[in-house]
Amino acid sequence: MCAQIVDTVLEATIVGSFTKIGPAVRSRLDDWEPVTTDLSGSVIVVTGGSAGIGRETAAQLVGLGADVWITSRALDRAEEAANEINRSNPQGEAIGAEVDTGDFDSVNQLADRIIAETPAVDVLIHNAGALSDTYETSPSGIEATLASHLVGPYLLTKRLKPHLSSGGRVLWMSSGGMYTQGLDVDELEMSESNYKGTTAYARAKRAQVELVSHLGRAWAPDVRMQAMHPGWVATSGVSDALPGFNKVVGPLLRDASQGADTMVWLAAGGADDAAPGQFWLDRRPRATSYLPGTNTTEAERQRLVDWLDGVLISLD
Repeated sequence: MCAQIVDTVLEATIVGSFTKIGPAVRSRLDDWEPVTTDLSGSVIVVTGGSAGIGRETAAQLVGLGADVWITSRALDRAEEAANEINRSNPQGEAIGAEVDTGDFDSVNQLADRIIAETPAVDVLIHNAGALSDTYETSPSGIEATLASHLVGPYLLTKRLKPHLSSGGRVLWMSSGGMYTQGLDVDELEMSESNYKGTTAYARAKRAQVELVSHLGRAWAPDVRMQAMHPGWVATSGVSDALPGFNKVVGPLLRDASQGADTMVWLAAGGADDAAPGQFWLDRRPRATSYLPGTNTTEAERQRLVDWLDGVLISLD
C-alpha cells in the first residue's frame, strides 16, 4: 500500500514520473530484478533499432540470446548497428534490415523477407518514428507522421500476424505526449494548412495506444499486445526535435537503458499474466487519459480500426 501511494504521488508530478527520478524510485519500490529470461531461439523484430531506445532494446534482447531483426530506413545504418551489437553481445544475433514504415511498399518487402527467412516471429516491437516540424506525405499520399507511426506499423502487424508464434507479443513504443490529445478519427490526419509537428506526433501516438487497447483484447490470447512509453529520454531525436525542452529538462532525462527497460521486460514476458491491451510505464500499467476531453469510447476505437482497414484495402 505504501509503495502504491508513493507511485501515485510520483505519477501525479509528471516531471518526477517521466524523468530519471521515476525508475530510480520505482525500481526500489517494486524491487525490480534484472531481466535474465533466456530468449535463445526467439525471433524478435525491432523497428527503428539502429539508434536510441530501439538500439538499446535490441542490444539487451540479443544479450538474452534472441535473434533480433534491427531495422532502419537506411540499410547501412541497420547493418552497422547489428554488427556492433554482435561484437559485444555474442549470445544471440542481430540482423540488419531496411524499412521505411511510412512507405507501405517497403513495409511489405520487409514482411516478405521476414516470413521467408524465419520459422516464426515471437516478438514484434514497433519503435520506429520521429517528430518532424515539416509537413510531408508518404508515397501513398498520407501525412508522413501518421503513415510512419500508425498505418505502416499496422500493416506490418497484419502481415506478420499469421507468422507470429502462439502467444506471440506485439509491443508498441508510444509516448507520454499522447496524453495531450484525444482520439478523433475525423481529425487524425492533419493537412498542410493546419500541420503542427508536436500535435501530429501526439495524435499518432494516442491512436497507437487506443488501437492496442482494442486489438489487445480482441486478439488475446493468441497475440499478446501491449503499449508503453519510455518517459523522457535523452536521445538525438529529442534534442533535434525539441531543443528548448532538451535544454531545460536535459539533466533529468533518462538514459537509453532506462527508457528501454520496460520494453525489454515486456518482450521477455513480464506482463504475460496481465490484462491485454494496457499502457505501461516503469513496469506498471498506467491510465491512458488524465486531461478532460481525452477519453476514448470503444466505438471510436472501432472507427479507428475500420479506418485503418480501409486504408489497407485502398492499397491493394
